[in-house]
Amino acid sequence: MTAGRSFKEFVKDRCYNGLYAAAEKYIADNWESFDLYTRKIHRIGSVEMVDGRIERVYVEDRPEMRVAFDVGFEVDLEIQEGDYHYDEAEEKSIWLRIPCEGDLSCGLDDWTLDENNIRLYSPQKTPANSLSDSLVPFIPHDQLDKAATEFLKENYPDALKITSHGQAPVFVDPEKIAKNLGLTVKMQRIREDATVFGQIYFVDTETEMYDVNKGENVPTHIDGKTIIVDPKMFLLRNLGSVNNTIIHECIHWVKHKKVFELERLFNSGASHISCEVVGGAASQVAKSATEQMEKQANQLAPRIQMPAEPFRAKANEYIGKFMRETNAKHTIDVMEQVICALEADFVVLDRLQ
Repeated sequence: MTAGRSFKEFVKDRCYNGLYAAAEKYIADNWESFDLYTRKIHRIGSVEMVDGRIERVYVEDRPEMRVAFDVGFEVDLEIQEGDYHYDEAEEKSIWLRIPCEGDLSCGLDDWTLDENNIRLYSPQKTPANSLSDSLVPFIPHDQLDKAATEFLKENYPDALKITSHGQAPVFVDPEKIAKNLGLTVKMQRIREDATVFGQIYFVDTETEMYDVNKGENVPTHIDGKTIIVDPKMFLLRNLGSVNNTIIHECIHWVKHKKVFELERLFNSGASHISCEVVGGAASQVAKSATEQMEKQANQLAPRIQMPAEPFRAKANEYIGKFMRETNAKHTIDVMEQVICALEADFVVLDRLQ
């Protein structure tokens, strides 16, 4: 997937005729209620739609592979004089907002529009479940902890328990999260140079993986819903990094399936998202979408591994414990010990060996 993918462009290709017909009917039925300012017309006699364009598409997430989307549809009107003493006509453009819904898994073949709620365009507050034009979810920075908590509530609720003093927090087992999501985790060399540490495959794929014994890439079948982790990560880094990688890929599965499905509507050969050691992703999606997805996965993974409330409770516990044990007067004096203890408890240690 090397080219950029736009949901608006797909809607233009798939839905334009239906949107045009709905807009034309709406204009014919409602133009008399419009506040149409004209310079030359003394009295409006008739209004006819002569052209229309999809200018904006505002997307909201829905369960499974469904999306709701409002189309900002610009229409060109021809306004005819209604006073027989004059022979004037004037052109004017207005915007409509047309609400629609459909399922990406069938390429929007089932898409519908709500004729009863077509209206003149006006700006609206961005909903919390909005998606970008590439179908990447919007997650404001101040909502990351909330998003991580919701992820765990749905997929690993035990991790949100606050344990008693002296007890370790609940370990967020990445393989259990993957299993709860219906994903399989496999350790397999990906590239000879180990520059890709993880990949998630959304569909069954025939690809190539590096074979250590043969010293070359070999044809390999990968089932859909599979996370591949390069086992060399254990040598290059450590268990904490491997855990982070698995959760990172689980985030892609939960948050970015619609991005991938949109790509497949343009490119049926798309199969996976691939994450590089050097940062970013060598994925088969548009650069801007890739950057957004990687940023989200990088921001959410540690928040899932270290849930806000249990982490805060355990941090306060360790601060008190180490200050008592060392007779420290200031929190900063024990912070290194606190950090090391939290790293070990939550199994997130990721220091280069």
